Amino acid sequence: MDSTKTFRQPNVFINETSGRIGFPSSSPNRVYDAPTDRLRVQLTASGELNAEAYRLLLQSAMAPIATELLRVETVLKSELQTGNSSIREMLDYVGELGGKRLRPCLLLLAAKACGEPTEESVRLSVVVEMVHTATLVHDDVLDKALVRRHRQTVHERWDVPTSILIGDWLFAHAYGLANRGSSTIPGRWIADAAKQVCEGEILQGQSIRHFEIGIEEYIQLLEAKTGALCAVSCSLGAWSGGGDETACHRLQRFGLKLGTAFQVYDDWLDVWGNQDHAGKTLGTDLGSFKPTLPALRALNSMANEDRLRLVTSLNQGNEDALVELQQAIAASDASNFTLAYAKRLIAEAMEQLDALPESEAAVSLRQLALASVSRKG
Repeated sequence: MDSTKTFRQPNVFINETSGRIGFPSSSPNRVYDAPTDRLRVQLTASGELNAEAYRLLLQSAMAPIATELLRVETVLKSELQTGNSSIREMLDYVGELGGKRLRPCLLLLAAKACGEPTEESVRLSVVVEMVHTATLVHDDVLDKALVRRHRQTVHERWDVPTSILIGDWLFAHAYGLANRGSSTIPGRWIADAAKQVCEGEILQGQSIRHFEIGIEEYIQLLEAKTGALCAVSCSLGAWSGGGDETACHRLQRFGLKLGTAFQVYDDWLDVWGNQDHAGKTLGTDLGSFKPTLPALRALNSMANEDRLRLVTSLNQGNEDALVELQQAIAASDASNFTLAYAKRLIAEAMEQLDALPESEAAVSLRQLALASVSRKG
């Protein structure tokens, strides 16, 4: 019998002694070697990685594309330029908002999983990061958020009109950069993804004070709002790395599931996360009467009469109803349900990788998938 200790969480198997990470696949006990020197992992009760393990996991996942990521940073800095010094200060500021560069990582790893990252892969990585940053700037305005990545949000540092226009600048420049190559595919795919993101944001805005929304409809909203950009990052990576149509589709679906899971986990963090770790304002969703998965689960767990009464009161913007909802969330299984939902999406995402040739890049994609639902912020 194996005497090594293994931490087991839903959809994940981590061997403390060997540092190997296992993921769901067609063979449930299949284990993939993480390209790190004995990645020792401890998991909290909620399934979070401790801070050191999380750092090592990200470092490990990014190792195969370290050179390309440095190139992305160089190109991004060169593209966030303008002749006006006051606007340049704002662009320098927003250039730091993207954090971990998840979408460029997904794009470059998808390219490497299908062949090799190219200069086009690097350029398109900058494009998806610009689009992502633009959505963050606009999101913070919509959410009235005060902090992003431990810094003031753009509208707090300057003002709302400036923040909106900076976001527009990023969108416009990203589209131009996407079309610098010889193919129209990147521009068309980016435009379609950005349109989906905007539609998701509109639908989320319309969902405010509409707590009768169903969970399935809510997940479709998240697929557009967050999943679409991760999906196009992966499909553009596969395309730029020489992948065929099947590989592009599989990686697109991987990115869609991962991005949606990322947002579901964000819903969990908004209620139970640590703001110091997250580096952004938490609690804004419920405070704005915005339905989230924990809230919808808590409401669905109530007796029908109580649920209808509370939904009606929430839809009227009653502050007392918001307190009652928070109490209902705490009393329900909403935390476990939300975490399990996110991890199930990740399991479905990783199934899309099983048909690809096993490679260091494929392992890294699985590590990023794990990290997306184990992060502190």
